[in-house]
Amino acid sequence: MLKKSRLSSGWLGLIVGLVLIGSLCLPSLAQTQTWRSLSNVVWGQGLPAFSYPFSKTSLVDYDGGVTKQVGTYNFPVSKGMAGVYMTLEPGAIRELHWHANAAEWAYVIEGRTRITLTNPEGEVQIADVEAGGLWYFPRGWGHSIEGIGPGTAKFLLVFNDGTFSEGATFSITDWLSHTPIAWVQQNFGWSQSEVEKLPKKQVYISRYSPQLQPLNQTQSRNPNTPKIAIPYTHNLLAEPPRTKQDGSSLRLASAKEFPASFNMAGAILRLEPGAMRQLHWHPNADEWQYVLNGSMDLAVFASEGKASISRLQKGDVGYVPKGYGHALRNSSDQPLEVLIVFNDGNYQSIDLNDWIASNPNSVLENVFQISPQLLEKMPRNSKVLISQ
Repeated sequence: MLKKSRLSSGWLGLIVGLVLIGSLCLPSLAQTQTWRSLSNVVWGQGLPAFSYPFSKTSLVDYDGGVTKQVGTYNFPVSKGMAGVYMTLEPGAIRELHWHANAAEWAYVIEGRTRITLTNPEGEVQIADVEAGGLWYFPRGWGHSIEGIGPGTAKFLLVFNDGTFSEGATFSITDWLSHTPIAWVQQNFGWSQSEVEKLPKKQVYISRYSPQLQPLNQTQSRNPNTPKIAIPYTHNLLAEPPRTKQDGSSLRLASAKEFPASFNMAGAILRLEPGAMRQLHWHPNADEWQYVLNGSMDLAVFASEGKASISRLQKGDVGYVPKGYGHALRNSSDQPLEVLIVFNDGNYQSIDLNDWIASNPNSVLENVFQISPQLLEKMPRNSKVLISQ
């Protein structure tokens, strides 16, 4: 009877566990039912979750930094992009590595970093990137990231493949420790005893012997290494607002402003309490969102009478597939800041009010089935950001 009881308890625990895991994935739990629609739709019904509680994801600790990640493995709708939150203490380095399946677009939230980037022609770029700055690493190019202080560097890495996982990164110490010792000897011209001093597994993040020099005193081991001609870093916060309204603003770094980032773009959206980024869609790109400060409601229209409204807090991630209608609203009493990333360097947006204003009255009156008097109240001039 005791074995049976343990077995029953085991099955009960498994069932409870599956129910809990399943409940965490139910889109309805990410919904806010505060808002009513004309159709009285049940928000989120028949749809995947368009928000993920990244703020509650556990951190993985290393000597000198932490990481956590979000992608299709825990946020299924995010097929086009994945994200990694990472910190580096002063002197810590995210070791030399490359990504075979995705480009890396990054935004520094806090602190200072130094990047190295080597391209297939053997050219290099070494640059410091501070809070509000970006870098872009093309797929397959070798690179590293250092925390240069003072204080902890905090940054977001966004990859243009939703299946991306940090575990699939190609790291230099992982590679060398899984290569025949004799081959490493031959490659470096070292003795066996010298090769044996190398790490026996992937280092990933290290602060073994930090020797940080000012940028102008930092150079390649081979001083004749040619430099990459165009900058692969950019200051997003230095961009003038693309649009602003009553304290709200949108700053953009597309391939036009940041040419190196030819297939990814990013923006910082700031919304005052009650303000919204008007209803719109992007014809050419998915949209990945990270709440830097405050909280927001994300409304997504998925066609076929289906729609979703999610409440996101600081540190959470939202996602809107290409072509889906959506809007962002600050429903709190505090300012909102959101990092937005697109998996296309060419920023395109069709705003609802622009679309309406571009059509003849006869078309609109017939579509909306309203009187000419009410039609006359529809906007003729569009505002991207709309105050309450």
